Amino acid sequence: MTTLSDHQAVGLGCPCGANEPLGEAFQTPTRRYVRCPVCDLVFLKPRPTRDTLEEYFQEDYDGDYGEVEASDDRQPVFQSVVHHLSLYRSPPGTLLDIGCGDGEFLVLCRDAGWSGSGVELSKRAAMRAAQKSVTVLSPHMLEGGEWAQHFDVVTLINVLETVADPVIMLRQAMTLLAPGGLVIVRATNGTFHLSMRAPARWIGSQYDQAFHWYLYSARALTVLMEGAGLTVISLRNSKPSRGPLSPVHPWFSQLKWTLSRSVLWPLSQILYYVTSGRLVWAPSFEIIAQRSGSSL
Repeated sequence: MTTLSDHQAVGLGCPCGANEPLGEAFQTPTRRYVRCPVCDLVFLKPRPTRDTLEEYFQEDYDGDYGEVEASDDRQPVFQSVVHHLSLYRSPPGTLLDIGCGDGEFLVLCRDAGWSGSGVELSKRAAMRAAQKSVTVLSPHMLEGGEWAQHFDVVTLINVLETVADPVIMLRQAMTLLAPGGLVIVRATNGTFHLSMRAPARWIGSQYDQAFHWYLYSARALTVLMEGAGLTVISLRNSKPSRGPLSPVHPWFSQLKWTLSRSVLWPLSQILYYVTSGRLVWAPSFEIIAQRSGSSL
């Protein structure tokens, strides 16, 4: 992820709206991360502006990460989300994937029986999605509310880490739901990654936690979802990718992913079941919510 200078970003408080002083989380040579004492969210300070975000994702993101993410290494992630969804909702139905990339997740949903559409800022990724006959909607048209109360499911797979304001995004997702609809989020687990910063230094990977703008704990994301008018109904570990998403330092990345798949993922699953789902410690987690007041 590119480094943002002060004039490209804006110094905002926590998206949860708390007025408490922010605590220091960690720093890198170019970035400073703070923690909200109210919701436990860790985020880049100052936070990037929406204009900077849109410009980066439209033009540069695909070359940095998007084409790498288009590999079949992401299939376990997508399959994990589809399976989690199947426990609470079955097709047919309408599904919107915000940040759909090249549309591979939507192809999987289509094969499962869903009628899916996507939203994607990256121009090149959207073109690849269209080549797979995936319907890609304009983000600006969605903001206009033309599809409000239309989708049975809205998914955000590793999207909330790099938005200008996660609460605004969650509120927008909530307004796009049909009655009884579900929002599914997959997010990088800040609780895991922050606890691994010291071991990461041993293999020269201490800055891996600083390529996102937000690091969520399960508590932080639950608080933000509730603030956006959503009620969490399921939370669980999410399967890791088969390989690294960053082309930088491939040896370190390969080692990290090998350890994650073979050691940390099984361990996190054992802890999850032993604690009856109270401890979510995998590198990423999935959370399903529905509009408050709705029932399945």
